[in-house]
Amino acid sequence: MKKKIIALISGAVILIIAAGSIYGKSESGHKEGEPDVVGTFSVNRDENLTVVANRKNIEDREAFVRELLQMYKDDSFYSTKFSTDRGYATSLDMNIYLWKEDIEDGESVMTAEYRPVEYGKDYDVVNNPDKFQLYIDGKEVEE
Repeated sequence: MKKKIIALISGAVILIIAAGSIYGKSESGHKEGEPDVVGTFSVNRDENLTVVANRKNIEDREAFVRELLQMYKDDSFYSTKFSTDRGYATSLDMNIYLWKEDIEDGESVMTAEYRPVEYGKDYDVVNNPDKFQLYIDGKEVEE
């Protein structure tokens, strides 16, 4: 009887582990490789984001940042939902880390800025993307 109970519990544990790996979910609920915002603050409507890439490296930095911009526009980050009560952001600054644990070290793997070409206008990142310029690690990215 005791062996059957142990076998049942062992089988259940194996099924739970297998189900987790099939769906690619970590304990926190988001997928490995899926970027996430783990911190944010805003000054007026300028958003500052702390992002974890949830991956070992970032092969194509520009493609990765464009993915982050799209996720912001779609409000599809796992841990953070943005309020649009005051409208969308008028700029985005992102400090990007590979893993959440790297934030403690203080050294981001990259930075990205999405800034308006003309300051003082009421442009936002969702409705006026043609009025913004992307910078990665301080360098302007050509459109």
